[in-house]
Amino acid sequence: MCAGVDDLEAYLAALDFHPKAGICLDTCHVFAAGAPLDEPGGATATVDRIVEIGGPGRLRLVHANDSKDVRGAFKDRHEKIGQGHIGTAAFAELLHHPATEGVPFILETPGSRSADDPDIGLLKELRA
Repeated sequence: MCAGVDDLEAYLAALDFHPKAGICLDTCHVFAAGAPLDEPGGATATVDRIVEIGGPGRLRLVHANDSKDVRGAFKDRHEKIGQGHIGTAAFAELLHHPATEGVPFILETPGSRSADDPDIGLLKELRA
């Protein structure tokens, strides 16, 4: 419902910051809106801002996908992890951020409906 992270505040305020209102971070979507996931520390800063706006525990799901397009292109076209413009370092940052501990990651990349998709193994490696 929101393009960028800063859009969350007005949305949550309209819901009176109801405790059941959770946040789903779609990596390609937020990157397309301009989040600097492709820069060192950019994924950490993005999640920090989500926590700052929403409060701890509100991040409840991550849609993990790389991007076919450059940051800020406003095109939400998914790519396999590490084969797009976001890169694997951002996913390692996300997987190691304290706010994502216990948060499910759903893989949304080309071919990700297959149980043997190599992106699953790659995300597990980045998490280790």
